[in-house]
Amino acid sequence: MPETAPSRRNLAAYGVLTLPLAFGGLPLYIHAPDFFATERGVSLAALGLALFWLRLFDAVLDPVAGWAGDRWPSARGRLIVAGAVLLACGCTALFASPALPVLIWSALAMALASLGHSLISVNLMTLGGLWRREPGQKSRISAAREGFGLAGLILAGVLPSALQPLIGRQTALLALAAVLAVALLIALPIFRGWLASVRLQIAVPPDARPHWRALMPFYAVAALVLLSAAFPAALILMLVRDLLGVEALAGAFLLTYFAAALPGAAIAGWLAGRIGAVPVWSGALILSMAGFAFALTLGSGDSAAFFAICLATGVCFGADLVLPPAILSDRIETTSAQSAATRAYAVLGLLAKLALALAVAVALPLLQLAGFRPADANDTNSLQALLLLYAALPLVLRGVAVTALILLHRKGEI
Repeated sequence: MPETAPSRRNLAAYGVLTLPLAFGGLPLYIHAPDFFATERGVSLAALGLALFWLRLFDAVLDPVAGWAGDRWPSARGRLIVAGAVLLACGCTALFASPALPVLIWSALAMALASLGHSLISVNLMTLGGLWRREPGQKSRISAAREGFGLAGLILAGVLPSALQPLIGRQTALLALAAVLAVALLIALPIFRGWLASVRLQIAVPPDARPHWRALMPFYAVAALVLLSAAFPAALILMLVRDLLGVEALAGAFLLTYFAAALPGAAIAGWLAGRIGAVPVWSGALILSMAGFAFALTLGSGDSAAFFAICLATGVCFGADLVLPPAILSDRIETTSAQSAATRAYAVLGLLAKLALALAVAVALPLLQLAGFRPADANDTNSLQALLLLYAALPLVLRGVAVTALILLHRKGEI
């Protein structure tokens, strides 16, 4: 018998928490590296190394959060509340005046924010995956969740750039943390009301475990895609300021990118319910490769071209957000491991964080080796190194990912 589709009201009540959650994810890795390099005077090599080890620590938190969610499934709501407190405190401390040496202070603050982010994101994704069994409904739930997340990304990506000319960069980032805290206070009661009323469809023994071998092909493709997205995320502000020379447009570029992801996520979810998530994701990856190839032609003042790139890759980013969790949910269903789903989703979160760790650990020291200096005069070679890390490396990674995705799907392994 077909499942009753979740109402729009229930979808909104479930997904609204991802709006403030988005503040503590990608925006931190857009704003934080550049903030500490330019405002705090931290060298790129030291910053890259510090962020790498921090993300490794952070990556361990996702499996811990996953284990806790599976061990005490009735406590998932309380774990999410605890995560909200940690996320708000960590984001505020990150951009506050340091009371300790800069690297130690920033590492502690980001560790708090990361732990909070893990507790919320892993358990929230699991609850969505266990809400309905039908693949079309899974894609719809994922699209609703990521739609709110994209709204949060737009706000978190654009607000600091809009406020910086008025109140300064540090105060603008602190204002972002204040907005995060208020949004959490509004979203949490709505989400907890949904959680108290929803019936999750779990019908497996409590000792079930993920079939890790069956999930490995999906994780391998996801890791390549996540890594290909991590390099541009870490370098976009440097590219806009130091290569394009249009720092004042940074907020507009981010707004274009995240705003384009909103219809991208909706279209991807709609198409996935009709032709399948894997074919739609493959097409989106190929389109994004065209965007990165075009980015290799960028030079000083090419703002119109970069707007076009942000638009095309932003649409694809929406698909990257919606489709992998839906595909993973189907794989969990296939292996009958719903009661261990939090651990399976935790691995996806772990891969995202490892990708960010590896990107900053590779990109920032290589840029310093090439003689690149953020917010300073740079020669042609150092700017070329920046462009290659921003566009060429992601292009190669996505090419490998989409090839593997198509082949593994034909074999029935994804």
